[in-house]
Amino acid sequence: MKEIEISNVKKIYKTHFPFKTFVALKGISFDVYENEIFGFLGPNGAGKSTTLKIIMGILKPTEGYVKILGDSISNKSVREKIGFLPENPSFYPFLTAYETLFYVGSFFNMEKNILNDRIKTLLSLVGLERNENSKVGTFSKGMVQRLAVAVSLINDPKILILDEPMSGLDPLGRKEIKDIILTAKKRGKTVVFSTHILPDIEMIADKVCVINRGEIVGIGNLSDIIRKEIKEIDIEIISNEKVLEKIKNFEKISKFFSVHENKIYITVEKEDLANGIVNLVNENGGRIVSFIPREYSLEDYFMKLMER
Repeated sequence: MKEIEISNVKKIYKTHFPFKTFVALKGISFDVYENEIFGFLGPNGAGKSTTLKIIMGILKPTEGYVKILGDSISNKSVREKIGFLPENPSFYPFLTAYETLFYVGSFFNMEKNILNDRIKTLLSLVGLERNENSKVGTFSKGMVQRLAVAVSLINDPKILILDEPMSGLDPLGRKEIKDIILTAKKRGKTVVFSTHILPDIEMIADKVCVINRGEIVGIGNLSDIIRKEIKEIDIEIISNEKVLEKIKNFEKISKFFSVHENKIYITVEKEDLANGIVNLVNENGGRIVSFIPREYSLEDYFMKLMER
């Protein structure tokens, strides 16, 4: 079931002086399905945040339309089912973490005892239980980001829209947020998150959409995009004069070839070529130190798309 539908969305900004236009989105279309983790990937300035703001109704598209749960974001019942984390979250600095969550939660007409329990649970979930009564103005960037994740979950939303959710976090914080996203999926929620960091997508996304200069340049299931094929093979060899003489014939057809003292480092793209090198080394008194096949990765896919 489609939970988010984006059709031919364009966003054009106009400046009054000088009189210019800037096309942020060039007619993008994609669908997000129920219980899917949808990763939105692209370099800085590609249009990720603009797209998420349009989904949330913060910006209006110049052309095209967005439907969430089959309806418009202007519908209050739809908005109540969405949790949102903006790219640069900010809160009232004089409120505590608890007061911030209570303030946001009060907009959803939750009973006080239920809201209190939920706040305690969320503060523990994002690692801020010890900072419950600390003023937000004293928080580090990473702590503010953790609080923002808790805010996005306060209404127990059906859909989570997260703009750079791991921004400003240390490695432990990044892992915790990834775990929260995966837990949300297990609970039947749909998650859309943007990032420019490839491992974030590769570790948790079901589907990836790559955007560059306001256009979608690639989209698909992660399992289809990352081909389980050998991309290249790195070989390290202990050589002798005989091996070196024969293996130099492979230099021009290798992706990488280097000789350092009695070691040869070579990278080839074909498995049969690598096997031929191994046989040659063994037959001529050399020794294979390492033989490392490397599969295609999301980075390979991303870099290929960025070259277009």
